[in-house]
Amino acid sequence: MSRSNSDTVCSPCRRTIGPGASGNLLPTVLADSAPHWLDGIAERSAPPDASNLADVLKAYRALHKLKQQDLADLLGYDQSYVSLLERGKRTIRDMVELRRLAHALALPEEELGLLPPAEAAVTVGAPARDSGGRNPLAAINDQRRWRMTRRELNRHRADLTKAAAALYPEASRAGNSPVLTRESWMWPEPVDFADIELSWLTQTRPPEVSGRETASEGVRPLAANGAKFDRYTQAIRMIDRPSLFVNRPSFRLLDISQAEGRPKLSFGYTTYFDMADVCEGVAHELASAWLKTGSDPAWISDPSWAELPFRGLVGDPFDLAHRPLLPSIDTLTIRLGPDGASFPLHHRSASNVALAGGNYHVMPAGVFQPSSVMPWDQSNDFNLWRNVLREYAEEFLGDPEADGSSGEPIDYDSTEPFRTLNQARREGKVRPYCFGIGLDPLTLAGEILSVVVIDSDVYDSVFSGMVSRNSEGTVVAGRAGDSGAGIEFTETNVRRLLDNEPLASAAAACLDLAWQHRGLILG
Repeated sequence: MSRSNSDTVCSPCRRTIGPGASGNLLPTVLADSAPHWLDGIAERSAPPDASNLADVLKAYRALHKLKQQDLADLLGYDQSYVSLLERGKRTIRDMVELRRLAHALALPEEELGLLPPAEAAVTVGAPARDSGGRNPLAAINDQRRWRMTRRELNRHRADLTKAAAALYPEASRAGNSPVLTRESWMWPEPVDFADIELSWLTQTRPPEVSGRETASEGVRPLAANGAKFDRYTQAIRMIDRPSLFVNRPSFRLLDISQAEGRPKLSFGYTTYFDMADVCEGVAHELASAWLKTGSDPAWISDPSWAELPFRGLVGDPFDLAHRPLLPSIDTLTIRLGPDGASFPLHHRSASNVALAGGNYHVMPAGVFQPSSVMPWDQSNDFNLWRNVLREYAEEFLGDPEADGSSGEPIDYDSTEPFRTLNQARREGKVRPYCFGIGLDPLTLAGEILSVVVIDSDVYDSVFSGMVSRNSEGTVVAGRAGDSGAGIEFTETNVRRLLDNEPLASAAAACLDLAWQHRGLILG
């Protein structure tokens, strides 16, 4: 068994001292002397998840010319236990113990699938009597203005999206929608999820823009102590927190390319809050600039960069190295039966969600992230289809168990509704397609645009208990009292939604592209 958590690490010499350690304490070589010491590769098929612990230990011994007993002494283990670990006969599922091993071996914690702990909660002191000439009510008034701007942002996202799109006249569009894209980011025709290659980049640099820069001060209100909040997400948590606002490790899109004629998406790590600091920050800045004009309708069609220093700092929205881009997987779900095709929509409540509140959206839609912070969920969930499956369980069925909180990797082959949907996919009754990648012009958030066509017998069986309301908003029914019926997939309905309703830009893209390619996806 692994050592207890009472074992300690001697930081100066990186030695483990504990009840099981011998007197021969061996110093280790610092990881930065061999940044990619394990195998030298810069790319993998999935993020590390501690399942490679056996290879890590064997490679470490080979690099430092250690015997198993030497490594056992270093880690405070018995030699027999090290042997079992190296042969894969034992695994370590304790995050504290994995963190201890990474520290003892002076390895990057990410090598064992570990991520930095969640950011501590922000605390803001109560306003004190001003001692430097500053009005003690300044923070209160500034936060009130900030909150009002955020309310207007959610109320007018459709109009503000038009204004944001006008700032990028040279960018291509995804279908007849405001979504910004590049020709190389969109496929000539829908691509099955199985034909999209995902890769994990082991050598990545932090984004150059984080949302803490001077250019973003205009969207970060004053805290009670008179200083600006450090992050936009801190202000959301303290001043205007929605019911769903949790920071989680997520998959950062870093490259879009082709590999042997197939789309290839490459990722590293980011967090939800890292993305929101930039994406909601630039949206807030645009809303504030518009409000300063008195909500002038003419400004929507001809916005000015002069009032947008933070957006100007972000610069080229397609530069994936410049800022953290966490994409959402936006999925139009089409029920296909003898009576025709239909689809549900989702009205996202601005009081429940931080992004795209107050709009109609396709469903399901969710950011690309593992189901939990546990190491074993990193590679298990690094899959576009599995991300969509979890969103089906959460948004369609209101299932709270789809978040990986059980402490074990999700068994997608045995757990419902995943098992049935996977089997139906193998039988050709569930067909997931991706149109390509785009950016919401208002927030510059990434959008993986997709459609899933489900035969009516499978749809009606799996989603017989479909909820009319979930944690993010309400399901839009095609017929009163029947949330599962959806809206008929006809040109009249698609055009009416695109022309007259406050659709999220990604929803507009999915609807328009699905209609353009209806012959293939419904074929």
